[in-house]
Amino acid sequence: MAALQCTGSSVGTLRYMSTPLPANPLQLRHNVRAQRQRRSAATRVAATQQEEGGLVARFPDAFRALPLIAGATGIAGVVANRVASGIAPVVSAGSAQSRADVLVIVMSAVLVLTGLQWLSLKPKDPQQVELEGEQVAFYAPGLPKALLAELQWAWDALRTTSRARCLVLFHRGRCLMHLGVAPAGQAPGAAAPGPICQQAMKSGTGNYLANLVLFPGRLEFAPYLPANCQAALIQPVGPQSVLVIGSDTQRGFTRLDQAWASAVAEKLEVQLERLGPGSGFKQPS
Repeated sequence: MAALQCTGSSVGTLRYMSTPLPANPLQLRHNVRAQRQRRSAATRVAATQQEEGGLVARFPDAFRALPLIAGATGIAGVVANRVASGIAPVVSAGSAQSRADVLVIVMSAVLVLTGLQWLSLKPKDPQQVELEGEQVAFYAPGLPKALLAELQWAWDALRTTSRARCLVLFHRGRCLMHLGVAPAGQAPGAAAPGPICQQAMKSGTGNYLANLVLFPGRLEFAPYLPANCQAALIQPVGPQSVLVIGSDTQRGFTRLDQAWASAVAEKLEVQLERLGPGSGFKQPS
C-alpha cells in the first residue's frame, strides 16, 4: 500500500511515497479498512474539538443578536436617563447632555441595524440530495490486476472519506473506470472527456465546480454524471488522464477533500504509467 505523508503545516503539501501494492486481496482490504478506521477516528476527534470549541461556534444565533441587544439597550438607557433626570424631551443644540444623547442614539442605531443584518444573513447549510440514476461498476476490459486493485482502492478511499458518490477515470480519451451513480440508460464506459477535462489535463490544475447545477458547462458531464449532481471535482492524473468526482451535496468537497483527491491521483498516475506495451492492455488507436 502506498504511503502518504504531510509535510509542513499546509494540507496541500502532500508527498507521495511509492511502495509496492499488496498482491494479496485480503491484505489490500485489511489496509483499506485500517486506513478508513484511522480517518474516521480523526474525523470524530475533529468533531469533538469543534463541539468543545468557543462559545461563538456553539451559540451562533445568540452572538449574532448581540449588536441588536446592545443598540436597543443604549437607546432605552438614553430615554430612561432623560426621564429620570428631568431633562426636557426636546433636544437642544446648546446642551452638552443633548449632544451626548444624540451621539449615543446614532451609535445605538448603527448597532441595531448591524444586529438585524447579522440575523438576516444566516448561512444556509448545503442539503444532501438523492442522486438520480443507477449504480454502476464498470472497468475497461483487459486492465492489469494491479491497476484494478489500485482503482478499487481509490474509489474506497474517496467515497469513505468525502461526499464522493460517483467516480470516472479517463485515460487517453478512453473511459477506464465508472463507479457509483450514473445516469439511467447511459452505457458505462462510452463517455469521453470534454473541454473542461481536456483543459485540466493540459494545465495540470484541477477544477472544482462547487455548484454544478448552476454551471453553464454542466452539459459536458451529462453523459456520465447524474442529472442532479450537485458538485464536481475534476482532478488531472498526469498529462493524459483525469478523474471526475461527483457529489450529492453543493460545496460537498472541502479543501482537505481536494488535497486528498490530488494525492490519490498521484498514486494512480504511477500505475497508469505502466499501461504500455507488454501490460496486456490494448491502447485506443
